[in-house]
Amino acid sequence: MATTIGAREFDRLREFLERETSISLGDDKAYLVETRLSEIMSAHGIGDYGALLVALQGDRPRGVRDLVIDAMTTNETLWFRDGAPFELFRDHFLPAWAGEIAAGTRQKIRIWSAACSSGQEPYSLAMTYNDVARRFPALRPECLEIVATDLSDSALASARSGSYGGLALQRGLPDGCLERHFTPAADGRYVVRREVRDRVSFRKFNLRDSFITLGSFDMVLARYVLIYFQDEFKREVLRKAHGALERGGALFLGSSESLPAAVPGFAMVRRGRVTWYQKSEVVARRLTVDAASSVPKPTPVPVAAAPAAPKSTTPDSDMAVLLKKLQDLNALHSK
Repeated sequence: MATTIGAREFDRLREFLERETSISLGDDKAYLVETRLSEIMSAHGIGDYGALLVALQGDRPRGVRDLVIDAMTTNETLWFRDGAPFELFRDHFLPAWAGEIAAGTRQKIRIWSAACSSGQEPYSLAMTYNDVARRFPALRPECLEIVATDLSDSALASARSGSYGGLALQRGLPDGCLERHFTPAADGRYVVRREVRDRVSFRKFNLRDSFITLGSFDMVLARYVLIYFQDEFKREVLRKAHGALERGGALFLGSSESLPAAVPGFAMVRRGRVTWYQKSEVVARRLTVDAASSVPKPTPVPVAAAPAAPKSTTPDSDMAVLLKKLQDLNALHSK
């Protein structure tokens, strides 16, 4: 079996991945392909990368396409990643939303965790919510819905199980969190408690698809996912995310990411160490006004004055003329 991939096969495999997932592999990622796909090729008796490309075209053996996409999807994540966004969620967003729920101006909080991988990000949000709810009774369990999506079947299966062990359990987990939000299981693993798992629904979703089926959200987290896409697809995802956000909703990117200038409708907000992007109705209204003002106004068409109506000739006027002529004739004969 071939252990290295040729330049031509690598290019074709990159084209396949970009077509199916919009993930763009750099020129220096051949080693990543070899590392992640060798086990799949061995398990299915695929002898070289040319044969793998043929298998991908016909999905034979069955399911090999999903396995390759799954293997090439980056699933790097950890608990409470970057820290500060979750502190902001705890100290700013949740108290404000609790006040709205208590005042009757809000019923639900909906959050989307895009490219959620094995579930650490959405579960971190749910854990934070449950902790804050102890201080704000308005934050009832049924008030929160977290939708977590990913393209990887194996990552979603791991996330749904809520079972973690070893390094996956240790990375980023704050002190006391294990005791509050997990229960011990076999083989040294721990399972996320039911009251946390019930706050999150997982589903397979490709960012190439329409976002309409997901509904609308108060917060969208698309952190460390856009860096794998070409610029035009990044802009497409962000435009669709804008449409999926409620009025004033918040978009979070990774700490090393920024919003492209070509994507309108967001206002950058900074609070402490955290930057996020708020759906800006002011910007949206300005764009609408600008668009309307750019439409040329129709030139008024002058309306010609209606021609004067001809003098009417009535039977009475005709009789007067006839009588005048008769009077003139009588006067002539009488002379």
